[in-house]
Amino acid sequence: MQDKTFSQAVQDLQERISSNLEDSMNHMLLHRTTASDATLEIQDDKVREVVTNELITDQLIALLSLMRDLRMLDKEQYDEFTDYLQRALAAQHHVVTNWKTSR
Repeated sequence: MQDKTFSQAVQDLQERISSNLEDSMNHMLLHRTTASDATLEIQDDKVREVVTNELITDQLIALLSLMRDLRMLDKEQYDEFTDYLQRALAAQHHVVTNWKTSR
């Protein structure tokens, strides 16, 4: 019984994080905030690059969600595009974060 409660708590946390991220992306899009503007205060160039790439990817996924909701994309197209974006982001993170081991 305790495991189910813990699992439910983890799932609830994941849903809250996902909802907060979606709200943030919608806010950025609504107010026409660029990822570059949102990351201006980050001093470390590598960290800024990672965060900027993440924000751009998340904004694109938010736009794809809107297109899906408007029936401009079907589920298969949406899944294909978002899978591609996530793979591309993961590859970028690998390249950018490799600097830690090469220092």
